[in-house]
Amino acid sequence: MSYRDLRNFTEMMRALGYTRLISMENFRNPNFQLVAEILIWLVKRFDPDSDIPSEFETEQDRVLLVRSAAQFMASKANIKLNTKRLYQADGYAVRELLKATSVLYSALRVNVTALGDDTSSVSSPVDISSKIHELAQTRQLTSQITAKGAGLYDLLGKEVEMRELRNLRISRQLEMAEVEASVRQALETVKMEIANTKQLMENVSASEANLDSKIEKKRTELERNQKRLQTLKKVRPAFMEEFERLEVELQQLYQDYLVRFRCLAYLEQQQDDAEQAEHERMQARQAHTKKLLEQMRQEDRSLDGSGDLFEPGEVKDGDEISKLGVGKASRVRIKTASGVMRKASAAGQQTRRVFGSMNAPPDEDDDSGSLDSDSDLLLDGEGSELLGSEEEDEVEVDVAVNKDKKSTSRVHQEHSDDDF
Repeated sequence: MSYRDLRNFTEMMRALGYTRLISMENFRNPNFQLVAEILIWLVKRFDPDSDIPSEFETEQDRVLLVRSAAQFMASKANIKLNTKRLYQADGYAVRELLKATSVLYSALRVNVTALGDDTSSVSSPVDISSKIHELAQTRQLTSQITAKGAGLYDLLGKEVEMRELRNLRISRQLEMAEVEASVRQALETVKMEIANTKQLMENVSASEANLDSKIEKKRTELERNQKRLQTLKKVRPAFMEEFERLEVELQQLYQDYLVRFRCLAYLEQQQDDAEQAEHERMQARQAHTKKLLEQMRQEDRSLDGSGDLFEPGEVKDGDEISKLGVGKASRVRIKTASGVMRKASAAGQQTRRVFGSMNAPPDEDDDSGSLDSDSDLLLDGEGSELLGSEEEDEVEVDVAVNKDKKSTSRVHQEHSDDDF
């Protein structure tokens, strides 16, 4: 698009009488609305009776409009338009529109040149948009003329038969008596219709009077009932005082009921709160008790683990005790303590033997006495189970003492020369 093409197009459209002013900036960006209006206006200038779609809201409508305009220009004005450029609606569309406007503008210039300088004979361009109403009326009249012509043609086709019947009726001689009889019959018919109409009017009048009397009667009854109502309103009923008294008592009872209901609801709420608080305290107490029990169990486990601080032989006795199937922590603790006591006595015997003591080893009665002293350590309420397993403890102690004796005799034999 060049500046000259755009300027020529705007000047030609202004000269052709286009109603809208076209600016130089209208085609900087695609403007399909303006291009569509110009196409429709140009087609109407070439042929006012042409049928071209005027809707361009959707894509299908725009394509149909551009295609119809291009076909019209090609068939009527022998102008080939590029539909793709027209659909772009930018500067390239101006070149395509300029082809049609150039033809119209050249025809206008030829007409002006042929008429010479007589400007008065130059007619102003016809504005088709202002003649739309007249066009609609013309089309309506055309359709009416067509219908009337068709009807007239049918009637003319029947004229041959109608002419014979008309001539027959005209040629027939009318008798005066027959005519008078027909007239009298028509008069009688009219009189009967008049009488019926008068009777209907009288009936209407009677009905109106009857309705007026009924309305008056109803109005009288209404006034009487209104007076009776006013009288009843003025008279105070006999039971009204008792009704008012009972109403006051009922109001007082209702107030008492509300107060008691509120108090009862408050007390129920307080009771629920107290039960909730007691429940929470019980839960806290149970949790505290569980915590103390857990601490005691942990202390018992720590005391059970303290047995590892003794000699390997002592750990062996603890393992033997665990093999006996004692599940309770108190039983394991008592067995461990008794084992420690036995080990201490055995260690005392070994010491005495090393330094040349000639005393005999302690009797089994002493061990049983130590076991009796160890039985006093029952703390967890499981004395029945521990007392029941006392014989097992004695067996274990005997085994341990025998092992200690063997180890002591071996040590004594090895170091027997050191005594001298």
